[in-house]
Amino acid sequence: MSALTLYSFPGDFRALKALIAAQVNGVAVETPEFDLATDGKSEAFLAKSPLGKVPLLETAKGCIHESNAIARYIARIRGDTQLMGHSFFEQGKVDAWLDFVSHELEVPATLWVYPVLGYIAFDKKVHGKAVADVHKALGVLNKHLTAATYLVGHHVTLADIVAVAALLYPFKLVLSPEHLAAYPAVQRWFLTCVNTPAFKAVLGDVILAQTEQLAKANKTPTAVPGKGKGKGKGGAAAGGAGGKKGGKKGGKKGGDKKAAAPAPAAAAAAAEAPKPKPPKPFEGLPKGNMDMDAFKRHYSNAPYDANRERDYYATIPPFFKDIFDPEAYSIWTCDYNFNEENTMDFTTSNLVSGFIQRSDAIRKGAFGTMLILGDKAPFKITGCWMFHGQTNKEILEHNPDAEYYTWTKLDTSDPAVQERVAHYWCTVDKFEGETVYDSKLFK
Repeated sequence: MSALTLYSFPGDFRALKALIAAQVNGVAVETPEFDLATDGKSEAFLAKSPLGKVPLLETAKGCIHESNAIARYIARIRGDTQLMGHSFFEQGKVDAWLDFVSHELEVPATLWVYPVLGYIAFDKKVHGKAVADVHKALGVLNKHLTAATYLVGHHVTLADIVAVAALLYPFKLVLSPEHLAAYPAVQRWFLTCVNTPAFKAVLGDVILAQTEQLAKANKTPTAVPGKGKGKGKGGAAAGGAGGKKGGKKGGKKGGDKKAAAPAPAAAAAAAEAPKPKPPKPFEGLPKGNMDMDAFKRHYSNAPYDANRERDYYATIPPFFKDIFDPEAYSIWTCDYNFNEENTMDFTTSNLVSGFIQRSDAIRKGAFGTMLILGDKAPFKITGCWMFHGQTNKEILEHNPDAEYYTWTKLDTSDPAVQERVAHYWCTVDKFEGETVYDSKLFK
């Protein structure tokens, strides 16, 4: 059978359904570079997809649109893998879960995540409803998965693939441990799926969110629906002598002294000294002679070259000559330890984007770039970072992805090292003879 061609943009969770199903079935699917803003408007593409939507699957007999239809088509190419279930009843259950995910999970999940990614504007009312609906769907899944390993039967089906794809970005960006605390069966199932070879080949390592990322216009972490209920009549205020009525009985009229016995313990608890706050990243380090924010402005305001493009290389010589303080700051390279797993371009880009996002806690004292190198898989990930201080412990402590890299401290007094740092921070096309497929800046 000739290879299929799937058109979509990098990281499209709806396209991931088909790609994971293809991995399970051993089906070749080509994924050419595709820019929705330009390629999606071309006459050639609109002839294949009248609405100009992706994903779109092109086959030898014509095109198929709608992500679930595409995933079903690929799942049915092989019957022995039983992605659609091993009986008519199981096929019906798979279809039922696909409809559930489409209507009850995908819609609210995107309305929660897309403002975080900047795809749509944040709306407080819409956000609150979306969060509540995601939790409602998670409750349904958790109840079912408490007594089942997978959604249908005893092995992965398309139902699991579609549900994992819908939850991928929520798990990576917004579903913090607080949001997931009530759904242990969902967590177990999700981690089981994403760590199987077919999922891992498409998704790479999936790092779960430790804190909820917020949209720019949203300044308040989302309250977990239902959390904190029961503090009214049945909570602490109704507890014996501590309540209003109990206070009166133990007051002027002289209540039972035994009933008032807990008061000293409560007073002692109230007088207990508050726990010290954990130190902020880079707190207590010598400030040195360099202002990190000033350097970032220096870099961002690079002069324009003859083509009216920023010449970032021009910022590096004055940086090492007049700005950098090697006594208070250090520069490091990092190399990903599992480059052989970078078999898909968009999952590699997602991996690096996640690394950048998880470094946010150290933004005040760090600057760096991450490069994805290579014309084809497996892609290589390497980076160069500057930190306040002489160690890289802050990124290791605050970014769980950092431990998957080998870190090397550079001798910045060496002119050759300074030139290498310049290439890390400024190149857009080639790095040490390799093509720069993509780059990410942290500042």
